Order: sequence, then C-alpha cells, then structure tokens
Amino acid sequence: LLLKKLSKLREMVDRPIYINSGYRCPGYNLKVGGIKTSYHLLGLAADVRAEGMSALELLEYAEIINFSGIGFYEKKNFLHLDVRPTKPSRWRG
Repeated sequence: LLLKKLSKLREMVDRPIYINSGYRCPGYNLKVGGIKTSYHLLGLAADVRAEGMSALELLEYAEIINFSGIGFYEKKNFLHLDVRPTKPSRWRG
C-alpha cells in the first residue's frame, strides 16, 4: 500500500520523489532518534521530498492521496508519510 501511494504521489507531482528514509532496522532507528513504535520499523513509512517543491506543496498532494500518517518537516523540507492501520495522524516536526 505504501508503494502504491508513493507511486501515485509521484504521478501527481510529475517529478521524482526522493526517499530520505524508508524501512529501518531497530538499531538504525535508534541511531537516528526514531521512536520505538515507528512505522519505519514495519516498512509502512517513508520520509520523502520532491525536487523543486517545498514540503508544504508536497503536503497538499499527500492529503489528496490520503496517507494515514503525515508529518510535516518544513525546516528540513520533507514529509513523513505512512500507511498506519490505526486512526489517521498529522503533525509538524
């Protein structure tokens, strides 16, 4: 599901989507400061950016695609996108 939604995002923005972080093993997740319940540990999350687009612009498309989890990281210009099976969540990092 994550890959399908990321593919749809790429189609909609009509430019490459760069994955800064995808699946993480527990050791690497700890090293980068990820939380113990991170959806990266399950392969259900990716941190992404698109060349020539701000995180805010990309956010508008991610909302249309309806990712379950969307984290907005404006200063670092990326989005955390996930397909969590629980209640949708939105946050700023």
